[in-house]
Amino acid sequence: MNIIEIKKQRAEASDAADNIIQSAALAGRALSPQETAQVRENLTKAGKLEAEIAERESRSTIRTTFPSGLDLLTPGRSSAQRQSSAPIGNNPMEIPIQAFAEDYNNAYSTWIRSGGKKMEAALYEGSNVAGGFAVPTITDGQVVPLAPQEMAVRRIARVIPTTNDLKVPVKATFGTAAIKSESGASTNTFTDSDPTISQFELTSFMVGRQTSASWELLQDVAQFQAFVVDDLVLSLQMFEESQFINGTGTGEPQGLIGNTGTGVTGVANTGSDLLDATYDVQASLNAAYHSGASFLMARSTGVALRKAQKQANLFEPVFTRSGGQDYLHGYPVNYSASMPTMAASATPVLFGDFNAGYIIGDRGGAGISIKFLDQIKAVSGQLVLLAYRRTDGRVRRSEAIQAITIAAS
Repeated sequence: MNIIEIKKQRAEASDAADNIIQSAALAGRALSPQETAQVRENLTKAGKLEAEIAERESRSTIRTTFPSGLDLLTPGRSSAQRQSSAPIGNNPMEIPIQAFAEDYNNAYSTWIRSGGKKMEAALYEGSNVAGGFAVPTITDGQVVPLAPQEMAVRRIARVIPTTNDLKVPVKATFGTAAIKSESGASTNTFTDSDPTISQFELTSFMVGRQTSASWELLQDVAQFQAFVVDDLVLSLQMFEESQFINGTGTGEPQGLIGNTGTGVTGVANTGSDLLDATYDVQASLNAAYHSGASFLMARSTGVALRKAQKQANLFEPVFTRSGGQDYLHGYPVNYSASMPTMAASATPVLFGDFNAGYIIGDRGGAGISIKFLDQIKAVSGQLVLLAYRRTDGRVRRSEAIQAITIAAS
């Protein structure tokens, strides 16, 4: 059954339902149950036929290309029907017949068969002078971000706000107790022993960076200001991470490397020996710090430990992953790109309670401050963006963090 027959059946079903309704209306009565059923049946049939008609028409390339029903052009025929049967030239309303070249008709036929996808027109997008210049250039409004380096110290250390330089007292040694003999002699007294206390100073160092952007760029690209601010913040955070791990402590924060407990030293530069050292370092950490302990290492070191675990064919895996978090011997593993990798004399692994062992002091607020300076380079038409934070980091309790150090050779 073709589409014309389907349309005829749809019209018949629709008319049948309409006739029943009109007959009841002219008689001034309601539809009987039988009439109601007939109306519903005819309307349902008309609806199904309407859906089938729409589905068939959607598959028609001609109807898709000419939704308004334009006439097809064929060689030697007019693009429109003649308005009169009078001889050509005798009727002023006559539309002249237009014949088309064979190349045109071949190209037109190709375009029709492709559903309007394949075009051989003189104007097209692929050539600038043939129309490409008129095609708008569209750029995504968001710059694809670059992943920052892995950072962990600020997250696992103790972070406090400061208003001035802070002197932190630290207990260095215990007092010593001893046995006292039962005697009343003046020389037989309790041992006089005092604990010793040291201190360190938590100060602040200005960490910052500036960048410039033209007024035109900031006005024309709405997302660029957010992009620049995000880049400023990430660059400061990555620099601070490096300082908190490798800083000298003189004119800059004190880093963890070289300032923690000795832990395990002289480890051979192999994954299996380093894996063995992760057992030994647990014994070097005081039991008071185990409840909050975790590992800190570069991700490449973690991979080396995993490979060593595989090579050792351990019955009970010690390097595991659960819920998106890596664990070594049941302790969380934190990754930092600033940690040394496995090399001679390097310290690739730290283990301990970093909240108890390392302290960070932020002066003037915990966040990174952003300044927009519109006067400095105004004559050049540029805006200066400045990001800064005053911060310092110090090893608070060296025994709370133990290191694994590889042998010099």
